Amino acid sequence: MQHTPLTQSDEVRIMLLAQHDRLLFAPIYEHYFDRVYAYCLRRTNSVQEAEDLCSLVFSRALGGVNSYRGGVVAAWLFQIAHNTVIKHYRARRIVAALEDVEEVEAASDFEQVDDFEQWQMLSQLVATLPDDQRELLALMLDAELSSQEVGEIVGKSAGAVRVQFHRLLKQLRERYAQISGEQPA
Repeated sequence: MQHTPLTQSDEVRIMLLAQHDRLLFAPIYEHYFDRVYAYCLRRTNSVQEAEDLCSLVFSRALGGVNSYRGGVVAAWLFQIAHNTVIKHYRARRIVAALEDVEEVEAASDFEQVDDFEQWQMLSQLVATLPDDQRELLALMLDAELSSQEVGEIVGKSAGAVRVQFHRLLKQLRERYAQISGEQPA
């Protein structure tokens, strides 16, 4: 799907209107579908599970549209996505297995990894990260949320999110360089 250009004020207006007519939620769905799907795919590493979870996220969002009280729509929606994924893993009792299903695209310089061994090494590095750091990568890279939006989801300031994200990228680069024998960038 193609992103419909919406301003934050457009999104707020649409959400408030959708509280009275659920059909008006469609532009929000169209605008965020790809990002929510990418987030779910990152968290599950399964196309089928990602499709199911993405559908569930939007069903819950539509069903809970009256719970929206203003603010950043992306933060509200990705909080639903985050909770949906967590509930999914709790229901299956495999929260600890998240480490086994992570992929990596840790930064723009890592996104162009052509060599399978490099990709595999990066994937293993990300798999060793704590849940909160993997979640940060998924929200910033897959969901393409701003640091302000991520901050609203995780309960931190935008500045704290930016600092944590940049430290995480630096840590991944250094660990990758150490393991691969390359000089850090």
